Amino acid sequence: MIGNSRLSRIAISILTALQLAALPLAAEIIIDEGFESGALGDNWERYKNDPERGDFESRPEHVHSGKKSYRITTYAVTGETRLIRGHEYKESDSWLRAWFLPGYDTTYIRWYVKFARDFDQGRGMHWCQFWGCRPDNPQSVLGGAGRRPTGEDRFITTLDLKPMPDTDPPGQVAFYTYWPEMKQAPDGYYWGNFFYPDTPVIIERDKWYCFEVMVKTNRPGEKDGEQAAWVNGEKIMHITGMRWRDVESLKLNMAMFGCYIGYCEHDCTYWIDDVVISTGYVGPLR
Repeated sequence: MIGNSRLSRIAISILTALQLAALPLAAEIIIDEGFESGALGDNWERYKNDPERGDFESRPEHVHSGKKSYRITTYAVTGETRLIRGHEYKESDSWLRAWFLPGYDTTYIRWYVKFARDFDQGRGMHWCQFWGCRPDNPQSVLGGAGRRPTGEDRFITTLDLKPMPDTDPPGQVAFYTYWPEMKQAPDGYYWGNFFYPDTPVIIERDKWYCFEVMVKTNRPGEKDGEQAAWVNGEKIMHITGMRWRDVESLKLNMAMFGCYIGYCEHDCTYWIDDVVISTGYVGPLR
């Protein structure tokens, strides 16, 4: 006789298989991760390999499907603030990265997320990042804050959640993007440029959401690249005319589920589950 827990795992496996089978015939599944094995594969890297800031979760109330999800926690910073370019910082970070080198010209990243009931990023945070790195030196993308990409070194787009007045955290969905034609900030630096949905999309705590991001690279030197975002299967943004790169070798090749908070006064936790990275649209589980 098959036990209930095994039946549940079989049912979830069948559901996932049916979901992936429904992808466009030409689509390639790059990564399919439900965290059920309790171990991270070679594609994955976690922040300082620190289980306090990121680890597998088995409490049912924090699992979207199956028996496990993955928890990401950024811890509050105590002590004095640091002053950087006239701004106060109490920086704290955590992330889980997936690498898929050398990369793809069109990439869709689908994941489920739930924010803890007390999640509060305060003044703001950077959330889920998607990088195009040089395949011969992918770490060269690091430390590029405030610098405009050249078209040959990197591009980055981040799906951010921004605090809004009179609204509980985590707040409003927006893209925060670095690319060669980005606009310069008044302080002379090149900070990420924001893109917003036509109608604000507000994310609440203690609810599961299905997010998906698409990045399509341009023909080198042309302005025909794209980025788009979906929430629960509804497209909320689609930006065209992007010149991400000037060389063919620069492709999207990393997804990072992060939680960088520049002024962190509270412990902040969220959970991810059912991550699929593909060359075609994935959509919510059915």
